[in-house]
Amino acid sequence: MQQRMRPTVTAKTDLPPIPPALAGVALIDAPTCAAAGGMSVSWWHEEVRTGRAPAPAVRQPRCTRWRLPDVVAFWQAFASKGEADAQGAEQVTAKARKASAAARAKRAAGASAAAQ
Repeated sequence: MQQRMRPTVTAKTDLPPIPPALAGVALIDAPTCAAAGGMSVSWWHEEVRTGRAPAPAVRQPRCTRWRLPDVVAFWQAFASKGEADAQGAEQVTAKARKASAAARAKRAAGASAAAQ
């Protein structure tokens, strides 16, 4: 019995890295831009539409490309913003814990006063 041959599919992650000499002029597509940050392509297009992500360098039918340095700068700024948001989230969490403890103490004081 013959074995069936399976088609070979190359995933975006299986592509060779961009040579450093070409990194400044490299153009990449939307799936690659989104994959660089672990996001979906639809999320990437929404960021571009709203102006938060860089505008494409080439916009032709079925061929939209972004400059690699622009995308790298976007993801670096996005990551640093995330670090700042994480610090802010920690401060909010600390305030919420303090408020919760105060509310618990107030309820306990009210319950003990009502029991007397």
